[in-house]
Amino acid sequence: MALSAIIQLNNGIDPTTRYTGGGLPKGGVMIIVLAALYILPSLLAWQRQSSRIRKIVLINLLLGWTVIGWVVAMVLTFAWEPPRDGEVDVPHQR
Repeated sequence: MALSAIIQLNNGIDPTTRYTGGGLPKGGVMIIVLAALYILPSLLAWQRQSSRIRKIVLINLLLGWTVIGWVVAMVLTFAWEPPRDGEVDVPHQR
């Protein structure tokens, strides 16, 4: 009885209207965006030429998956650094 009901339901389906895919591959785009977001602290530290880049990259790669590790890497990226030898620290003005 139940099998005959399923067969009747399947007979009413038009197979040409099935979803065939196409369009933007959302899964691939999502993986790329999440990977870029994951290594964002390392990229920003590299762009800022931080003297702590090795620490930031290690923390980001090893502990970034625990949101706390990612936040620590981001804080280290933007934390104050003493000026390098030969550079003058200019006070910020409003």
